[in-house]
Formats: sequence, C-alpha cells, structure tokens
Amino acid sequence: MDEDFQTSLDDLRLFFLLDQAGSISGATRRFGIAKATLSRSLARLEDRAGMPLFDRTSRGLKLTQAGALMLPAARDATEAGALAEDVLRTARGEPEGLLRIAASALSAQQILGPVVAEFTRRHPKVIVRIHISGVGPDPLEEELDLVLRLGRPEESYLIARRIIGSRFALYAGREDAERLAHAPREAIDTLRRVVIDVPGAPADWTLTNAAGETLTLRSDPACLVGDPGVALGIIRAGTGLAFLPEVFGEPRAASGDFARILPDFHGPEIEIFASFPPKRASIPAVRAFLDLLVEMTAAALPAPATKWE
Repeated sequence: MDEDFQTSLDDLRLFFLLDQAGSISGATRRFGIAKATLSRSLARLEDRAGMPLFDRTSRGLKLTQAGALMLPAARDATEAGALAEDVLRTARGEPEGLLRIAASALSAQQILGPVVAEFTRRHPKVIVRIHISGVGPDPLEEELDLVLRLGRPEESYLIARRIIGSRFALYAGREDAERLAHAPREAIDTLRRVVIDVPGAPADWTLTNAAGETLTLRSDPACLVGDPGVALGIIRAGTGLAFLPEVFGEPRAASGDFARILPDFHGPEIEIFASFPPKRASIPAVRAFLDLLVEMTAAALPAPATKWE
C-alpha cells in the first residue's frame, strides 16, 4: 500500500486517547503526552481523512461523524498495541521498560517515594512514571500498570493486592493538642473537623481504646477535602482536627508538624490496595515492584505515637 495512505497505529492510539480525555490539554495532563505530539498526530489523521475528525468547541473536542466512524478502529489499535507491549515486556524475563503507576500525592510521597528509589536502584532498566490522582483511576482506561488506592477497588475485572492496613487516629495542630491535653475530654468537640471525603474513609468518627471505651466526635466540619495531603496541610497550619490513617499521620507527628490527639484511642482500619489489570500480573517489572512495595511498606509502618508533650 502507498505510504501516503497508511495510518500509523500510534496516530490511532493518540486519537483514541484524545477522545477519552476530551481535549488536547486534558490528554496531556492525563497521559503525559506533549501537546505538540498530539496536535501533529491529529493533523496527520485529519489530512489523510480529508475532513475534521473532531469539532473544536469551547469545552474541548467533540467527535464528528467521520471521527465516530474512526473510533472503533482506534480503540482496536490501542488494545492491540497494549497487548503487544505486554507480550514483549513479559517475554523479556527481567524487569525493564516503562512502569506506569498512579497514586494520590500523599501516597506517592509517603509510600511510593522510598520504594521507587530502591526499585530503580535494583532495576536500572526500568523507568517509573508516577501519575498523581486524587481518586484511584481505572488502570485499563488510563493505560496504567498499577494504581495505589485507599480501600479495595470496586471493579471486579481488576486484581487487587493488599499492601498494608492502617488504623485511623486523631491529629491536630500542636497548640490545640497542648490545650486539649489539660482539658476535659469533651473539649475535643470544640475543634471543627477537617473531613477527608474519599471512598473508603469512615463517615463516622468513632474511636475505641483497649478498655473498650467508645468516643464519637460530632463537631461541625470546617471543610471537606478529597485528598489526605490537603488535610495534613490544614491541621499543620493550626486549624481543625483530622482523622487520618496512621501510616500518613504518624511520620508527620513524629517530625513535629502536628500532634496525635487521644493516643490511646484509634478508629477503624483502612486497607491500602494496589490494583491492576490481570494481564499486567505476568510482567516482570510489575511483579517485582509489587513484591518490593509490600516488603518495604510493612517494614516502614510507624509505631503509634505516644502522648504529646
């Protein structure tokens, strides 16, 4: 076939990603592909088609009739390319190539950071790309190898591997902690709550101690946030009370950013999972990273804080 009429599989893949993201800027943010690359690829396809494949609107890109006809082929090309890449990565035997991971900003800093550093030292042929996301994305839709998230994923077609369990605990700014240390327990309700509004986070702030005593906090929320890292920043600035997994809160309390409140009490346990498509499980880089993630995270889980002084 004349090369002028051949359509690149990569151009079809990028066309599919543009449709998924809804705009060139959105595809850049979501998939980490340069705007210029996306624009050139779309221009080539539209030049070959002899007509627009997307309508450009104020809200982004909308498929034209011709684009809608092109979409199934673009989806097939994307899936075929991903399958071919997985086959090659599996056949290599040793970890190498690109490893694509998604996590919240706090999980990336607190959990992934040390693991990625050690992993790349052990496996220099692997390049790790970390995608920061407030809520765990679908690894199939986002072309990811692994997603780290709070709570077990609801998608039944994904494999979920438990990484660690961490109990919730109460944290506040150091000045508030000092004041409450010398006040009746009921005084804690004077602090407004910084609520982490993400799947898996407990709706009720109920805590228990070793003696079986139960405490439920019902103060008004000061704000609702979609990422534990934002809650950390708010209480570090001296405002409010946060209910955080110890794996996130204890290192910051130990460093003096803020303080643990009622250290003898704890809330329910939340589990942190790594989720990934079944076909990724056989890829050496994915297997090796998961094993190291479980090993290092369990070893680094901080001990509960003692009373603030």
